[in-house]
Amino acid sequence: MARRSLRCGWETDAHLDCHSHLDSVLSFRFLSPVPDAPDPPRKQFGFKERDFKRDNVAAGAEPPPPTAKELAMLAGPVAKHGKALEGAQKADDPNDVYAALQKNRAVEKQHGLDAVEIKKIKSRRKRDYWLLIIVGNLAIAGAVGLAGFNIISAIFGLAGAIMFNLSVTWIMWQIMSKY
Repeated sequence: MARRSLRCGWETDAHLDCHSHLDSVLSFRFLSPVPDAPDPPRKQFGFKERDFKRDNVAAGAEPPPPTAKELAMLAGPVAKHGKALEGAQKADDPNDVYAALQKNRAVEKQHGLDAVEIKKIKSRRKRDYWLLIIVGNLAIAGAVGLAGFNIISAIFGLAGAIMFNLSVTWIMWQIMSKY
């Protein structure tokens, strides 16, 4: 009698008995536990000691450099509200910001660059918006007229005009930036 096996195709009962015995022997051999190799010792990680070489070695008689607190005391009092306090400005300081700004302002006035002309700029966005609204609504009305005027096409045209106007308004004034 022949039986169909998924492994070997058509086999007889004798072959099945032989295979089942081999399967049990092989499966036992493969399922036997194998001792694991011992884990290697854990590595200890850390930072190594660093030796720094000082590049700017101080000479014997020179005083130590000033600390941050001493530098702050040398700079003078803090300016309030963007204007220097009396006594905080130093005449011989080449990095005085207020003096540099005053020099820049004097040069601007000499060359006439301080006069600012304010121009009214026409909004291209407003022009484009109205152009789109008028042309779009005329196109929708033309499509309704070409489709044959009846109540259904009029309702679809009205709905299309409302959706078109709302979407163009939203896009032009909310999504798009000024241009």
